[in-house]
Amino acid sequence: PVFERLARFPALGKADLRDHGPDGFLPASRAIHEGIAQGEIELVQTSGTTSEQVTNTWHQPWWDASERASWRLNAHAAAADLGTHREAILTSPRSTGVACEDGYLSMEQRIRGRFLYLTERTDASAWTPAHMDRMLRELAEFAPAALEANPSFLARLARHALETGARPRPPELIVLTYEHPSPAQRALIRRAFASPIASSYGSTEAGYVFMECERGRMHQVTDCCHVDFLPFARRFGGPRLGRLLVSTLDNPWRALVRFDIGDLARLAAPRPGAPAGTRCPCGRAGGIVLEDIEGRASGITLDADGGPVTQAAVDRALAGIRGIVDHQLRQDRPGSVRIAYVLDAATGPVRSAGSAVRSALLRLYGRSCAIDVREVPAVPPEPSGKHLRSAPTFPIDADSFLDEAYRPPAAAPGD
Repeated sequence: PVFERLARFPALGKADLRDHGPDGFLPASRAIHEGIAQGEIELVQTSGTTSEQVTNTWHQPWWDASERASWRLNAHAAAADLGTHREAILTSPRSTGVACEDGYLSMEQRIRGRFLYLTERTDASAWTPAHMDRMLRELAEFAPAALEANPSFLARLARHALETGARPRPPELIVLTYEHPSPAQRALIRRAFASPIASSYGSTEAGYVFMECERGRMHQVTDCCHVDFLPFARRFGGPRLGRLLVSTLDNPWRALVRFDIGDLARLAAPRPGAPAGTRCPCGRAGGIVLEDIEGRASGITLDADGGPVTQAAVDRALAGIRGIVDHQLRQDRPGSVRIAYVLDAATGPVRSAGSAVRSALLRLYGRSCAIDVREVPAVPPEPSGKHLRSAPTFPIDADSFLDEAYRPPAAAPGD
């Protein structure tokens, strides 16, 4: 069977994409220069730092088909009749091409076709009240059917709306993408916006891979991709926790086989008494169903026993602490973590917040772990413009946590 044969292939990483360029993943019957000349494709770069950027062959019709397929997995998206709708985008200008760090662009300069790009400034922690007021005014004036947003950016705007008593015009649907939201970010956005919220998961390389349904679980976009799930060993959280490899389907200009998208996920638990293959109350069957995205593999930190702690595990540990709206955790060595957290100004002083954070992390990492806690006014983004809430500052091999049956073979001398 084809997927059993596919599983014998090695994983493909971003380094492979950089080393071999767009030509290395092109069907033999096609040529990059011809596709560009005919307007079939363009070359685009991801928004990572220089050492992480990847040049991709972008075929808009395939991307659009992938997005449409994802909408069918959420009842609110299906009901909104998306496709020719007006849409507002709130994410890093490095991803949208409307960056302007030394000034401001007019609304007309930030409208491209049916899309309005709400911000030209990369660092949401440095947004001024006037800048955020402008975004809220433009949402009312542009009246988008959908708002696609980086959750870190939209949570910052939501905080401003809640602090000032503003009532943002609710779009028919809010789609969270670019990063996976934390429970605290979701709570802020729900309080400020009276709109259904869905989290969409994918990448520039692989298109739309999972879409959150109306019942809160992530469903595979089976029309456009095949996903291999590589479980961690049981002692490290498996078999429901593991890594994702994506093979794209039907893209005439790019073939990716078992692409390591770089993230961890948690499979949805079986539902007792439910029909075979149904792992979600929404009733959809087919493909992999996730309980959640657990964060980047590069965001794994280590507990006191050397086991993996995911970014989502840290998010969940802090979710119940009153007033915390953002955080950034770093680990410089095993047995020690340091965390900076941001309190909601509307909550007022929370004298016990620091001790609550320390207690939550001791339960997560182990009583022997040293925890350094401090409150900060804001958490700035990474050089790429994205927000990495949890990460080590030393190398950790995520493959070492895989079940032995799924670990890649050791490289032979000279490979």
